[in-house]
Amino acid sequence: MIYSMTGYGRAECEKNGRRILIEINSLNNRYCEVMIRLPKSISHLESCLKEIVLERVRRGKVIIVVNIEESAESLAARLELNKDVAIMYHKIFSNLKEELELPGDIDINQFVGLPDLIKPSEEEMDEEKLKDEIISCLRPALDDFIKMRAAEGKRLMEDITKHIDRIERSMLEAEASSRANIQLYNEKLKSRLRELLAEVPVSDEMVANEAAMIADKSDITEECVRIKSHLEMFRNAYESDEPIGKKMNFILQELYREANTIGSKSISPEISRNVIMMKEEIEKVREQVQNLE
Repeated sequence: MIYSMTGYGRAECEKNGRRILIEINSLNNRYCEVMIRLPKSISHLESCLKEIVLERVRRGKVIIVVNIEESAESLAARLELNKDVAIMYHKIFSNLKEELELPGDIDINQFVGLPDLIKPSEEEMDEEKLKDEIISCLRPALDDFIKMRAAEGKRLMEDITKHIDRIERSMLEAEASSRANIQLYNEKLKSRLRELLAEVPVSDEMVANEAAMIADKSDITEECVRIKSHLEMFRNAYESDEPIGKKMNFILQELYREANTIGSKSISPEISRNVIMMKEEIEKVREQVQNLE
């Protein structure tokens, strides 16, 4: 399966009075980099969650955001009145009322909004339970994320395959033009030599030797054989279970090198045009391959 490095996934779970929302998105990257944004109180769970992600993602910059919202009932259950602070506030108000001879009674409204009046319950949060809840939400988010990556990878490969087929056609046309042009060049060479050396006899052996030298310098058979091998290797990579982006990029470098060599040996406008077309298609494939895992 071929995956794109870009993707998005999301999952939402609600359990034990908590609502957990996990969002995953990724960008292109030479390596695999995973960033997890967690509430500060559970930041120590990052390494555990990262291991789960790395089991399924092998390349790209992956950003995961974990949001946890507690219901009012759950939150209330973990809060309690700080009685010592409340008594202290009441004592201060009473003393102030007596000293300044203030009218009226002290009531609950005067305590609302006072700092440190409410404190977290001493009952500790069950972190193991929370960890399990986050993991159970992370897995479907990853499924959604991988599914999108696979769909995008399939679309990219369909486009890449079209360009690879065009590279092969241009190479085959250049190969055919090379054989035909060598034969044509032999005839032109004979005619040209006879024109230039009208008074001097031109032997067939002389023409053959000159033609053989030109043919050897302009022969692109070896380059075409290597291009065919590279294209076969490129297509075989489609079935790989490993990340193929880097491998494909390397093959494209080799294809570009062979196309350059053919261009330097070109003895006809037809071959030059085919080389230009090959280079254009290679660059288009290179752009797309940068998005593959």
